[in-house]
Amino acid sequence: MKKLFAVLFVIAGLALAFEIGSNIHFMLKPTSTDSTPKIILIEPGSFNQTVALLEREGLISDAKRFRIAVRIMGMSGRVKIGEYQVSADMSPFQILRIISSGKSILHAVKIPEGFNIDQIAEELAKKNLVSVEEFTAMARDPRMAKLLDVEGDTLEGYLYPETYSFTHFTGVRTIIQTMVGKFKEVWERELRFGAQKLGYSQKFVVTLASIVEKETGAAIERPVIASVFHNRLRIDMPLQSDPTVIYSKPPSERLNITRADLVSKNDYNTYTKKGLPKGPISNPGKDAMIAVIEPAHSKFLYFVSRNDGSHQFSETLKEHNMAVQKFQRNAKAREGKSWRDQAENPQLTNKK
Repeated sequence: MKKLFAVLFVIAGLALAFEIGSNIHFMLKPTSTDSTPKIILIEPGSFNQTVALLEREGLISDAKRFRIAVRIMGMSGRVKIGEYQVSADMSPFQILRIISSGKSILHAVKIPEGFNIDQIAEELAKKNLVSVEEFTAMARDPRMAKLLDVEGDTLEGYLYPETYSFTHFTGVRTIIQTMVGKFKEVWERELRFGAQKLGYSQKFVVTLASIVEKETGAAIERPVIASVFHNRLRIDMPLQSDPTVIYSKPPSERLNITRADLVSKNDYNTYTKKGLPKGPISNPGKDAMIAVIEPAHSKFLYFVSRNDGSHQFSETLKEHNMAVQKFQRNAKAREGKSWRDQAENPQLTNKK
């Protein structure tokens, strides 16, 4: 009897060793030599769902054996949601390590200076990182603005323009927190001291910089553009900034300005409202905010587009009217250059 037990024990041991060896061989052998990259999404769910996905994609040849091997290794609970790049020439063990790493694929998205909430939402949505509706709703939610401690009812102006890297699972809230966090980092490091020295609130700087950003075609002009608006504020002269009028309109109607728009009374129309608009109209970059804190020294009160991205600046209305005649009312000078020529409705002359 003892010999029988010994024989059975040896057989069982050999069977176990064979099974372990088979599992090791399975986990170390790729299913094919195809090195074509595959992007797989590991979404919230059970481990069995993940295994089924790997089998469907041809990344493992035996779902049952894979489940057993992974559970023997105690790694079934380590698989993390994310987006991963793998290929069939990787062994199941290599694939397991990748999907257990949590190092999801990052998608770079560039947010240009001067984009508003709607434009940022569209840019993020292009990379399938957010839904436009969810992002705009959260960015305009006063509760989120309060939670993130910004000076305003929305996050307009505080979503810092930068190149970010997010995963498809980052989530709208985290994306927004990251962008506002970047703004606060730049503000504290490079802007707060200068603003406080001049007695400027954060909201003042961000709001005026958001207008400067939208008015500027040539980056080098930012300090001069800022000086014009500072000069106007100093003498209680309306800013008369077209971008503020445009911002007050629904996104689908922002391609043009009508006479009715210029005389409409709202918190953003700087033709009918003196001083700054209610809040920022875009999300300015660092240079635009620095321009507000450190504007050029000038007596300019007016500027008009030269139709090449730069502006003609004037100190008097007479000089300005001459510049308007030269650059805007002269159809030949504007031909194919001015956005007014491309709008569907008749446009008014820029009377900055």
